[in-house]
Amino acid sequence: MQIDRRKLLIVAAASTVAWPRRVTAATLAVPAVDHLELTVLVDSTTAVFGTPIDTPIIKVTPPPITRDYHQAFAGQWGYSLFARSRIGAAARATLIDFGYTPEALLGNMALLGIDPATVDAMVLSHGHYDHFGGLDGLLAGGRIRRGTPLFVGGEEAFCARVRGTDPDGPPFGAIDRPALLRAGVVPVISGDPRIVAGQGFTTGRIPFVSAERPRVPTGMLPGQGCDRALLDPAKRGTSFFIDDAVHELGTAYHVAGRGLVVIGSCSHRGIINTVRQAQTASGVDRVHAIVGGFHLVAPQTAAQAQETVALMQALDPDILIPGHCSGETFIAAAQAAMPGKVIRSIVGTRYLFGRT
Repeated sequence: MQIDRRKLLIVAAASTVAWPRRVTAATLAVPAVDHLELTVLVDSTTAVFGTPIDTPIIKVTPPPITRDYHQAFAGQWGYSLFARSRIGAAARATLIDFGYTPEALLGNMALLGIDPATVDAMVLSHGHYDHFGGLDGLLAGGRIRRGTPLFVGGEEAFCARVRGTDPDGPPFGAIDRPALLRAGVVPVISGDPRIVAGQGFTTGRIPFVSAERPRVPTGMLPGQGCDRALLDPAKRGTSFFIDDAVHELGTAYHVAGRGLVVIGSCSHRGIINTVRQAQTASGVDRVHAIVGGFHLVAPQTAAQAQETVALMQALDPDILIPGHCSGETFIAAAQAAMPGKVIRSIVGTRYLFGRT
């Protein structure tokens, strides 16, 4: 792949001019955490041997080698992160998305020694099966504590979906809402930013403030699995709507002395737009790390991937951890444009920020 570095520089310069310093008041009183550890539970990349990293800004611990050679970490299309954060002596655990299958999620959690009963809160970024499919395994058998909140960005997260943009496309599933109720999980449905487990926060709805306009390759079926009356007005009277992912959430933490760690699980609203909304919601400008899926695989183009790299240069994060739907075109361009900042997302790996 040829990377047009001159174009990257031109777009980066333009984006710097286009983004004056914000003066908008913060939406939330976001706390600063002393410690944040992110563990990849589900992604498509696995490795038996990994390279540890230990620098003043991040510590990366590769996945442990399993004691039983019959067992191995499962990689699959989808995404799930386990976040442990701490403020003083107060520690919290948040599960962000659930991957594609219960088998992969529960198996990988078991290999890492993570007990679902220790989860204080959960966030679902959006209503695509590769992000909520593993949830069924947590709801069965009382694995999650009753009363655990599940943050979602809108009623449309619960609508049934089809693959592609044809109303007759193959089914893409829906969240099992009755199972949520039986398990005692408490949905927190809000398009506004919310504090999560007292330490992290959701972005709330993500407006388009950059040139990013990702195409979402699914359609939703209003009224199937979701309450029409709670959808946006333009969607209530339809039986099929090509997804605009307006309900999608990012998740973020403010790491003391470092800045924001922003997690765009799939970034159908654009990863730059997600980061900008996290800045607006928190009032924190500095971006320490950007993590997750950046939705730069097809149908997005190589030109879009390069443009996103340039916009990220303008944000000037310390660390990038692209995974899931970020795509090799983006990763290669980011490695070339921001050498030393890009770290791979690998199942079972722990990424530690803000050591104290």
